[in-house]
Amino acid sequence: MKINIIVIVVVLSISKASFAESLHYRLFKDFVQYSSSVDAYSVMCVKDFEADKAKSELFDLINLIEIDVKLTEEDIFKLKDKYFRINKSTLSQLTQLGLNKKKDLCSNYLRVFERFDKKKNEKLNEIVKLINE
Repeated sequence: MKINIIVIVVVLSISKASFAESLHYRLFKDFVQYSSSVDAYSVMCVKDFEADKAKSELFDLINLIEIDVKLTEEDIFKLKDKYFRINKSTLSQLTQLGLNKKKDLCSNYLRVFERFDKKKNEKLNEIVKLINE
């Protein structure tokens, strides 16, 4: 009986959390997720990649259009948190694979990150389409 009550409370809190997000948060979440992964790969494998500049440009874009798509401050905070967590995780995984020491291994993973970049661009196109509506 006690477990049933706990399960119900958890389900209700999850549903409230999902309703608290703005309508377009998921689209931005996916965009940030792909961007973060591509940026992490670029840190390891692209010569002279400016990670801070890429992150800054990403969130400058989000801040620029947040009003049009009704993202809340909490949404933006969650997007930044997601970016940092995914970026850190991806960098850690790439380091475990040895990319930080053997740059010639980067080509082995290029196709994966090219797909992420393609998906990132698809999400960006969806965002542009959303703004133009």
